[in-house]
Amino acid sequence: MKILIIEDEYSLADAIAETLQKESYTAKIVTNGEDGEDEALTGIYDLILLDVMLPKKDGFEILRNLKNEKINTPIIMITAKSEMSDKLKGLENGIDDYITKPFHMRELMARIKIVLRRNSNIEDDNILEYSDLKLDLSTGKMISNGSEISINGKELELLEILLLNKNQIISKEALINKIWGYDSNAEYNYVEVYASFLRKKLKLLKSKVKIKAVRGMGYKMEEEDD
Repeated sequence: MKILIIEDEYSLADAIAETLQKESYTAKIVTNGEDGEDEALTGIYDLILLDVMLPKKDGFEILRNLKNEKINTPIIMITAKSEMSDKLKGLENGIDDYITKPFHMRELMARIKIVLRRNSNIEDDNILEYSDLKLDLSTGKMISNGSEISINGKELELLEILLLNKNQIISKEALINKIWGYDSNAEYNYVEVYASFLRKKLKLLKSKVKIKAVRGMGYKMEEEDD
């Protein structure tokens, strides 16, 4: 899982990233509000750790802008302030949890795991649904109109991401980072290759769900009009 750390205290950010990596998470650090917001808007992260007091743009402004753009990534707000008003402001603006500095890394990890579990888009039976399409993550089966097709690997990862972000445009860069990783040499046409594979399977299933390439922007999963 990928976690974005938006925190201007370098030593704290590094300590958090190191702890996350030991727990097998991938962590990216951004140390100012403007760049942090840009990174968060990619939608590729499973969780965001967001400091309140940041240079260029504060955490509350970032939070509002993410919500306006319908980015639903879970957020834990980090604050040096212990006043109840700041905690309530964050909760009212849609954060999932908060933690006050100074804190122990074990407490932070516990909160991260709770928030990720609470915000999981995967139901107990591992089924994702959109329109007439179901994806069983436990078996890798696409199911529609009484028929099913098995997929795995990159196809499965791509379809999962599109289903979790249905009706939203996801850039090719974001998909490559999410599926192949930041350090990958994967090219943009890789995404189109796997999207093409999925389109053929959706057609075989006679599903109304379509994977649309939005020129110059990325990909979007949507339902075909009757």
